[in-house]
Amino acid sequence: MTRTTRRGGRLVIALIAFVALAALAAGCGSGDGTDETTTSSAPSTTVASTEGSTNETTVVEGGKSLAEYEAEIPDLEKAITADPTDLYALESLAVANYQLGNYEEAAAAYKKILAIKDDAFTRNNLGNVYRDWGKTDEAIAEYEASIALDPTLKYAYVNLAGIYQTKGDIAKALEVLKSGLKYVQGEDAKPLETFQGQLTSTTTT
Repeated sequence: MTRTTRRGGRLVIALIAFVALAALAAGCGSGDGTDETTTSSAPSTTVASTEGSTNETTVVEGGKSLAEYEAEIPDLEKAITADPTDLYALESLAVANYQLGNYEEAAAAYKKILAIKDDAFTRNNLGNVYRDWGKTDEAIAEYEASIALDPTLKYAYVNLAGIYQTKGDIAKALEVLKSGLKYVQGEDAKPLETFQGQLTSTTTT
């Protein structure tokens, strides 16, 4: 049960790649020829409070509000103090801090996970933290490490290509996606193919 829950938590940040891709698609469809950068935030919805006031709550991926993420941090920290190898608590802490924009704390939690067990998903998610923190070189290194650990992980290719697209290096972004399509097959390949097509269209318009 813990393993399933943990993998679900890992997808919270990994799936941000697809939010970015959706934003890119919307931008390319505008027809104004303007280069679009990828978004770095998780999906969010604003809902009115139940009291009918003007107060609103921002709900992020997984249906949790930012306040809920913040509220769970003390308990997660206590759990980690009691058991520093509690991977579920460490990952939950990383996700909570990421959603709150506490990138230094999120990175620290992911590094503790990697010290226990190195894996592609965690490397990809740490890359997302560095990307949104503005540490581009570190993000690239983590995405590349993720791909080296698991060449079939689609998220890392999309995220890495997105970094190069943001830097204006479309040729490098296309190179990353082309490389990924050698290993990512079937339905998993569709995001890479879509991104590849969108980037290619920007070079021919």
